[in-house]
Amino acid sequence: MADQQLFRARRMFVAKISTPVMADLLNDLLADRILNEREREWVFEEHLARADRASCLIDMVRRKGASQELITNLKNIDLLLHNVLFPPVGQADEQDPPISPVLILCDENFKTHIQRTDKLVGQLETSDMAYPVMPKSNRTRVALLINVRNFVNKKWIREGSEKDDAAMATLLTALGYRVVRPETGEPRKYTGEDIDKAVKDFAQLPDLSQTDSVIVVIMSHGKKGAVYGSRGKALNPNEKDDLFPTDNIFEYLNAKNCPALRDKPKVIIINACRGGDSLIFVIETNPGKCLSRSMKLIEDDIKVHIEKDFIAFLSCTAGNVSWRHPFFGSPFIQYLVEVFNTFSHKDHLEELFTKVINRFDQGPPPAIMQVPVKDRCSLSKHFYLFPGL
Repeated sequence: MADQQLFRARRMFVAKISTPVMADLLNDLLADRILNEREREWVFEEHLARADRASCLIDMVRRKGASQELITNLKNIDLLLHNVLFPPVGQADEQDPPISPVLILCDENFKTHIQRTDKLVGQLETSDMAYPVMPKSNRTRVALLINVRNFVNKKWIREGSEKDDAAMATLLTALGYRVVRPETGEPRKYTGEDIDKAVKDFAQLPDLSQTDSVIVVIMSHGKKGAVYGSRGKALNPNEKDDLFPTDNIFEYLNAKNCPALRDKPKVIIINACRGGDSLIFVIETNPGKCLSRSMKLIEDDIKVHIEKDFIAFLSCTAGNVSWRHPFFGSPFIQYLVEVFNTFSHKDHLEELFTKVINRFDQGPPPAIMQVPVKDRCSLSKHFYLFPGL
């Protein structure tokens, strides 16, 4: 409850809290042993702007599960600001449930409502609006997770992405997916060729015949139409950049090249920027903040029936950057995990993605300057994950 209250108050908290009040809050949180000396110093020494310090503080406290302690301390320090941010009971909007730190499991009755079993035939029959989901005992869900954190150019190292990696691995496992990683290359230091081979090998896994869906997650730097491998940009003009074309994901997993996934939902999640020519000022001084990809939509009548049952979810719109904190990871992955934990037991995939997009509207700068986007969607039905079932 307190975490949800604090999340709803984030934008106003960042806008209204003064530096003296923030300093008192940090001292109280230190005295309560919620923060340590290093974390208190991090807020003020690593962030010059007041709004950045406020954003860092509120994110740090929420991640520690200490939202109520911050609210209580704020009430003791600045009652007026507290009442503005947290209206008395009855005035606050209680429409949305609290954000869940763990995955909420689906109720069997809800699944039965969405899907029905043909007892005469003994096979799963679905409504016209939902993809069939294999029984848990008979399926082997698989997901591919690729995180390029380390680069030859040390300035490109994506600090904080290990938090995103761990969060996504935990979520995918909780949803019943066996997490697959590239078999070649140094861990978290995959070249473009390593990524290409990993996706191609994934498309040939025997387990795909026993899965009802797949999820592919790639996190790296990038440019329009591609993500960078660990060698990054070429230093010599005669050499080529180390890139993996993201169109290859659709090529390797389409109905022609991967018949085991025919008529099954294929979810692509890319956490990376989509081009470097952005009008948004990037505050981080670390050049490894993110340069990702734009999936170029191919309008080809011949491929329409081949590229089917896909949906891509991209961390930002074309030409813009995708934010990542070097200590906490990216808002995109944080919000995605929180939304899936809280709502995947009752919402289908596109509704979940829409909720993630809405979270950015409610978040503090710079998150509000980032807009994730659903792309290249060819889903013909709703896809429910039915966690736990």
